[in-house]
Amino acid sequence: MMRPRPTAAKPFFWVQLKGSPERRQPPRHDRFEGNTGRLELLLQVVSDYLYVGSGQIELRTVAGRQQPCYAFARRDGQLVVPGTSVKGAVRAVVEAISNSCVKQRTRSEQVPGQHRPCDEAGPLCPACRLFGTTGYRGRVHFSDAVPASQVGTEVIKIADLWPPRGTRGRKFYSSGSFRRLDLTPAKNYRFIEAVPKGSAFTLALHFENVQSAELGLLVRALGLECSPHEPSRLVHAFPTKLGGAKPRCLGAVRFTPRNLVLIGSGRGLLADLMGGGRSPAIEETLTSWLADASLLDGEAWNRFRREASQARELCPPELY
Repeated sequence: MMRPRPTAAKPFFWVQLKGSPERRQPPRHDRFEGNTGRLELLLQVVSDYLYVGSGQIELRTVAGRQQPCYAFARRDGQLVVPGTSVKGAVRAVVEAISNSCVKQRTRSEQVPGQHRPCDEAGPLCPACRLFGTTGYRGRVHFSDAVPASQVGTEVIKIADLWPPRGTRGRKFYSSGSFRRLDLTPAKNYRFIEAVPKGSAFTLALHFENVQSAELGLLVRALGLECSPHEPSRLVHAFPTKLGGAKPRCLGAVRFTPRNLVLIGSGRGLLADLMGGGRSPAIEETLTSWLADASLLDGEAWNRFRREASQARELCPPELY
């Protein structure tokens, strides 16, 4: 009797749901309070490829033959990573490390009652207060990420992707090396257009009326933390995963702060608006936000950070 061949560990991990989210009434939009401004970022692809789909299927020449290919997102013909894609990836991490509600789920996924999406008429969890929900406009958004320099694309082949068959909490994908396949067409495989490792894009995180504790969550979700040896210095803790084909070990990116502009409230508001805002020291300001951990679920953060920072050598070859 032949024994079944053992399958490789799947490239994802779970962050368990626990307790009840702390829900409060969100801030109003009719006044400036807290922190308002923008954080300019450099997005660098650190996995072998990044794929952000446009929703279009185009014919491309692959190995000398015309093949249908899932195209990369573009705006006016230029490659772009939509700000909504970045926002979704960052929000997912914020939800996990702040014990917020589970905003997105499939119909087959069962979520405990206390973690169901916030009701627009009631108080909101930390993530919904920050990113918004039905009936409440969020206080942060990302611009589209545009190439920082010349960025090219490659057509690669991946195994088909299947929806999750169950849930044990919040699911995140690990980083790892892409398992390169030959370009021969085959059943249960597809071609996608992706940008390679090292590609760089620029974008901005815009925020208004945001408290330091909320900004601390955002900075952590961007994969940044204070150095354990030098608390006044920022370091990269893990890559953030975004885009499609994450189960195939695509989509790991690194965010690096490039510039920070703040607009004051009260008497300094008009002067800052007229002068374009002020630019404080980035590292000093971001580490001060990280120091406010009043909204952070420490246990969830430690688990997420530990798992997200680990990388596997190769993604499994099986369909899963």
